[in-house]
Order: sequence, then C-alpha cells, then structure tokens
Amino acid sequence: MNLHTQRVDYDLIANLYDEPGRNYDTDPQLIEFMTQKDLQKPHILDMGCGTGKQLTANHKEFPELQMIGLDLFHGMLFQAYKRCKAITWIQGDSTHPPFGNNRFDYITNQFSYHHVQNKRRLIAETYRILKPGGRFVITNLDPWSMAGWIVYNYFPASLKRDLSDFVPVDELVFQMEKTGFCNIQVKRVHSRSEENLNEFLRYASQRHRTSQLIAIQDHEYRNGIAGIRDQVVKFGNNFRVPSEICLVWVLADKPQKDKC
Repeated sequence: MNLHTQRVDYDLIANLYDEPGRNYDTDPQLIEFMTQKDLQKPHILDMGCGTGKQLTANHKEFPELQMIGLDLFHGMLFQAYKRCKAITWIQGDSTHPPFGNNRFDYITNQFSYHHVQNKRRLIAETYRILKPGGRFVITNLDPWSMAGWIVYNYFPASLKRDLSDFVPVDELVFQMEKTGFCNIQVKRVHSRSEENLNEFLRYASQRHRTSQLIAIQDHEYRNGIAGIRDQVVKFGNNFRVPSEICLVWVLADKPQKDKC
C-alpha cells in the first residue's frame, strides 16, 4: 500500500511527547530474560528509545546492567539524558546501528519499528549486533486486531496508515526466522473499553499525543476532530463510545553456536 504521509519529526515535539501517560514500569520481558540467564554485566540496547522512560525504569530495577538507548532524534535523546545520566544515549539509525557484531545480550524495540522503512534491514542488523543466546523483543500495537480502536474510528486514515507502516505478525515472525532467529514467541493482550468522547476530544486536540494523528494529512485530522466535536455537542459531555486495543510482543533468540 503506497500512501502519502507526513512523517513525524520528533525533534519538534520531544518536549511535548514526554507526558505522564507514557510512564513505564520495568520491562517484564527483561525481568523474565534476567531470571532465565546467568550473565556477567549484560549489555542492554533499546532501539528507538525516545525520551528514555522505559530504559530509565529498567535502570532503577537493574542498575548494574550496561544500558544504551539509540534514537534517530537528538531532541528525544536530550530529554532522555536529562532523565537518566547513568545510561548511554546515542543518536543513530536503527537500520545502521553504530555497534560491532555480537555486542548486546538483550535488545528491545518498543512502539517504534513501524517508523522504520527498511524493516528487513532492522531485523538483520539487530541479529548482527545481538550476542549468541541473546534476545530481541519487539513491542507494539497490532492494528489488524483492533479495528475498533477509538483513534481508528474517528480518524480512519490512521488505520490505513498503520496497515501500511506495520507488518503483520506472521510476516514479522517469518522474516525473523529467515534471518536466523529461533525460539520465537508471540504474546498478545487485547482489551476493550468504553471511552468518554469529550475526554477523547481533549486528547485528540493535542495532535502530538500520538503519531497516528501526526502521520495523517491535515484535512483528515481536521475532519476527525470536527466529527468528534459534533457528536459531543449532540450527545453531551458524558457520552461514551466503545474502543479496543491490542498490544503484541514478539520475542526471538539468536542461536547459541548456530543451534537453539
């Protein structure tokens, strides 16, 4: 699907992006990995680390780990550095990570791989810099499983955009297997809710709060806001609408001595 889009310049919104709604607990997949492994000074990489909230939460739980955050945008890394100076923050491209082979024990990519155009190279480069026996974890939305998400309902162009930018999980798994990863697991959490439409209007009126709204065209965004506002006027401030969201984790290991 070839859609015209306006890509997100996170340097422009880095100071706005860093909001309480994006606070994180310690990465549960990292906790599981650490309980399974007996490693000396393991090295952790967050590719597309943004403002560093996830790595900072991880560092509080595991201060002994060597942690690096990689992001394309200087503005995001500036926010990350202010948050935690004990972590190394590096500006760079996830498809050309500036690291040698077999460098990291655990690599994560959270809510960012869909911004990467060359996803095959991202997977291949992650495999290259991951140590044998190391683990790669992708965390993101699964747009194919959540067509009823409130954002998609009022901004349908954002669903089309995500179906273009994301990769179906089966295809992602196939590409990982083809690259050489093994022990691949897929975990999903699917939740449904009812959302207050007036509160959602306040949220969506701050366009920076989700990349789905930034990536669509201006007229598509304005039409969505107008539609929400019309319904709030018609049905009142307490009107609620159904929504759903599906998170997916794809975990994959690099073989130890070419064998899992």
